[in-house]
Amino acid sequence: MSTFNTLLIPVESQVRELDGKILLACAAAERGFNTIIGSRAYIHHHSSKVHNAVYLAKSMRRFSNRMFKIMHGLGHRIAAWDEEGLVRLPDDQYYMHRLSPTAFGYIDHLFAWGNSDANVFKNYSAYNKQPVHISGNPRIDILRPELRAYFDPEKNKIIEEYGDYILINTNFGQVNHFIPSVGKGEANRDKNFSGNSNDNFIANRFKHKQTLFNEFKSIIPLLAKTFPSINIVVRPHPSENVANWLQLFAEHTNIKVTNNGNVIPWIIGSKALISNGCTTSIEATLLNKPTLGYYPVTNDQIDDVLPKALCDIASSSQSLVEKVETILSTNNKVSNNYHLLSEHISSLEGDFATDKIINTLFQHYTETSHTQRGALARCPSVIHNNARTLVKKIRSKKSSHRNSTAYHKHRFPPISIDYMNQRIARFQNLTGRFSNINISQISGDIFELHS
Repeated sequence: MSTFNTLLIPVESQVRELDGKILLACAAAERGFNTIIGSRAYIHHHSSKVHNAVYLAKSMRRFSNRMFKIMHGLGHRIAAWDEEGLVRLPDDQYYMHRLSPTAFGYIDHLFAWGNSDANVFKNYSAYNKQPVHISGNPRIDILRPELRAYFDPEKNKIIEEYGDYILINTNFGQVNHFIPSVGKGEANRDKNFSGNSNDNFIANRFKHKQTLFNEFKSIIPLLAKTFPSINIVVRPHPSENVANWLQLFAEHTNIKVTNNGNVIPWIIGSKALISNGCTTSIEATLLNKPTLGYYPVTNDQIDDVLPKALCDIASSSQSLVEKVETILSTNNKVSNNYHLLSEHISSLEGDFATDKIINTLFQHYTETSHTQRGALARCPSVIHNNARTLVKKIRSKKSSHRNSTAYHKHRFPPISIDYMNQRIARFQNLTGRFSNINISQISGDIFELHS
C-alpha cells in the first residue's frame, strides 16, 4: 500500500491554460505534492519515469483512450475536468464529441466548473458514480479581483503599444487550422473513434463555421474603416493559422493580428470584446467588459449556449457597428449578463477553486493508502508508452501532421525556468503564499515544483 504524492499537470494550449495551472501547481507543492507541470505531449512521454502519480486530465475525449490506458497500466490515478466545459454543444452532441465512455471509465474524480457542468457529467450514459466535485477552475481564480493584477505587466505593455482598441477573438480552428488537413479531418476523427457517423451534423457544423469565418473576414475591415482612430486587434484561436489573418488584413493599418500570450490582459485592456461561441465572452463578462456577440447566422444545434447567452447579440454588420459606437460613446458603461454565470461557475468568491481542487486531491491520494503497482506489472505499459513516444517523435518531423514540432511550438512556445519563476513570484506577491516553493527544469517544456 502507498500514497500518491506526485501530481502531473499537463498543459495543451499554453496561452489558455498555463497561468491558471501555475497557480494550481504552486498550491499543490505548498501542500506537499511533488508537482510536474508542462507541455501535455511531453508530460505523456515522461509519465513512465514517475511512480504513484495523479494525472490531472484536461479532457476525456476519445483521443485520450490510449493514454489513459497507459496511465492506468503505469499505476497512476486519473482525475479530470473538461477544459472546454463552459462552451458546450447541445448535450447529445457534447456527449458524442467531448466525452468517451472508455476514457471516462479510467477516471477516479471529476471536477466541474459549476452545477451545470456537474449535471452533464452525472447524466452521461457512461457515468459510473465517480465523485463529481463542484470546484470551479483555476482559470477563473485568476480573473477574480484578488488576483487580477497578476496580468498588469502585460496589460500595461499592450495599452502602451496598441492604445485604444476593440478586441475580436475568433474561433475557426475547423476551417482555418494551423494545419489545414487537421482542421478538416478533426470531426471525421471524432466520427471514426465513436463508430457513429453523424454525418449531417459534421457537414452542417463545417458549413456553419465557414459561413461565420467569411462573415468575420468582412466585418473586421468594415469596423476598421468605420472607426479609423481606434485599433482593431484580431486574436485568432490557439489552433488557428495566424498567417491567413495577417495576409487578409495586411493593407489595413489599424487592424492588428496577434495571438501573443494569455488573452486575459488583452481583454482587460480593450474597450470591448467581439466574438462568436468563444470562452472569451465568459471571461470578458467576469472582467466586466462589454461583450458583443456577432451572430449573422445562427443554428441552435451548433451554437454554443452559454457564450451566446452572455453576449449583447448583433445579427448584422449595421447592428454591430451601432453597438460599438454606443460602447465608445458611453466609455464602456454597458451592462452585461454576469448574473447568468452562477449556475455555470463555482468559486467566484470565497475559497479559490485551486484550493478546493488541491484539498480534494490531497485528501483522497496522500491521506489514504492505495495499492501500488509493482515494477513487473508496470512493464507492459512502460513499453507501450515508450513505443508511443517513439512514434510521436517520428511524426513530429512531418510538418503536415498534428504531432509536428511546428504545431507543438505554436500551442506551447518554449519557456525558460526564469519565466516560470517570474510567474510564480507574481502569485507570491498577490497571495502572500508559496514562499517555500522550489522549481527545477526536467526538460525544455517540463518543470517540477516542490516545497
